[in-house]
Amino acid sequence: MQKSTMRIAGILFVALLAGTPALADDTAAPAAAETAAQPPAADNAAPPPLAPFPKELLNNPEYIEQGHEVFNKICKFCHGKAAYPGKAPKLQPSRYKPEFVYDRVTNGFRGMPSFKEQFSDKERQAVVVFIMSPGFSN
Repeated sequence: MQKSTMRIAGILFVALLAGTPALADDTAAPAAAETAAQPPAADNAAPPPLAPFPKELLNNPEYIEQGHEVFNKICKFCHGKAAYPGKAPKLQPSRYKPEFVYDRVTNGFRGMPSFKEQFSDKERQAVVVFIMSPGFSN
């Protein structure tokens, strides 16, 4: 009896984790009928999709310049040349995808704060475009 209770508790725990947006595998798409039948509740709504970064955007000189300005306003104090050693990791754009950088800039990570309230979506996209540009050097 005790083993079956523990098994049920384990199954419920896994089900609870699967329903938690932060812990769920966001690559699995729900069935269309399931999605249409039950729209997500406001408090359990999935986060908006990450901004797309097509080649045209990644090569846009206006975005690169605006991103450079944003980077110099705030990012360089932790990720710039004068910040080493210690404040934050040295950025290595060749190892990143733009969506990854956008997520970190938007939502923060560990000691890095979120900048979604401080900068517009376009500004956050621009700083990503600058970081991913060939001319980026920190």
